[in-house]
Amino acid sequence: MESNTDFVELTTTRKNLDLISDVKFSKNSQYQLLIGTWSSDLLLYDCRSFTNHPHEPLPRDPICELKISDTPLSILYPGNNNSNSQAPPLVGSLDGSIRPVDFENVKLGKNIGESFEGEDVRNGINHLCQGVNNSVIASSFKGYLQLLDQRLQKPLHSWKHERKVLTMESTEKYLVLGLAGNTVEFYDLNSLGASSSKPTPVETREVGLKYQVTDIKASPDQSTIAMSSIDGRVSIEYLDLPQHEQLEKNFVFKSHRHFDKESGADVVYPINSIAFRKNASRSNLLFTAGSDGYLCLWDINKRKRLKQFPKFQTWEFDGLPSEESTTESIAKIDVAHTDDLIAVATSDDNYKRRRRLSESENSRLPSRVYIRHLKD
Repeated sequence: MESNTDFVELTTTRKNLDLISDVKFSKNSQYQLLIGTWSSDLLLYDCRSFTNHPHEPLPRDPICELKISDTPLSILYPGNNNSNSQAPPLVGSLDGSIRPVDFENVKLGKNIGESFEGEDVRNGINHLCQGVNNSVIASSFKGYLQLLDQRLQKPLHSWKHERKVLTMESTEKYLVLGLAGNTVEFYDLNSLGASSSKPTPVETREVGLKYQVTDIKASPDQSTIAMSSIDGRVSIEYLDLPQHEQLEKNFVFKSHRHFDKESGADVVYPINSIAFRKNASRSNLLFTAGSDGYLCLWDINKRKRLKQFPKFQTWEFDGLPSEESTTESIAKIDVAHTDDLIAVATSDDNYKRRRRLSESENSRLPSRVYIRHLKD
């Protein structure tokens, strides 16, 4: 990637980094970044030096690499954004296990979630989020949810949702589920696990998105949630307001669409990942990242785009120089707990459009991870 000079690419010992499943910064001042891939790799980076770039040399190599037994789908550094938590990160895997990462011994710890028999990929833990009182919430592809006690390292409660859980987020008060059918459910975090019965949502909303939800994030000041979709739209939903005020303030905006001169129409790209700035004073600032290779910054209060960063693209193919550039689709982004770094992970998502499974995986672009210092 040659156009985004303010972004620095991290390196790896792998010849080609596989599709990236998740990217998360630690919720403390250690500036750790943990990356998971579909080839069962976990890569840990120390990104502290990036806060003083370019005045300090940048170590781009991982400080720890783990090869685990199954694909790591989701990563969570436990604790809220104000806790400076030292708890080890948790990894939710394709086999349905949820395990802490033991960096000292370079391995995963024991499964703290439910155990599943057989090899059903629908048991895969697609999302992890923070609960209250040291609890963690996990969801699977088939809508199975678990409330886990991180300290006791065991499940406290579990239930099956009748809809597919596409994405999940938690605020200080709510568990927020983004479901199939453009529905969002809000659950009282403090009431989860209070009884053995299935939790009941305190609110259900139909959001203004036409197609499948891809990501959901809460603003640092807890006033809004943002939801992205596969058709280049973002829905902004306000919380804890009277219904008539919510309806007045909620809105949807379009992004990651580009006019095609030949067809005379917009080409629409999925928004794969979104992230708010982490400082509460910047709760109006939202990043969106899409398959078009663009990272955009929005002011949701002014309802306008502030910046579109240069396109992520490469002039290499199969490891060789190419005369034509190829777009690097952005798969995941995350903003550091300290609000001064952003990580951008690109992965080749052409596999979504393959006609045959026999098409070579060697034709993929290697995944890449970039870091940028947020100076303002």
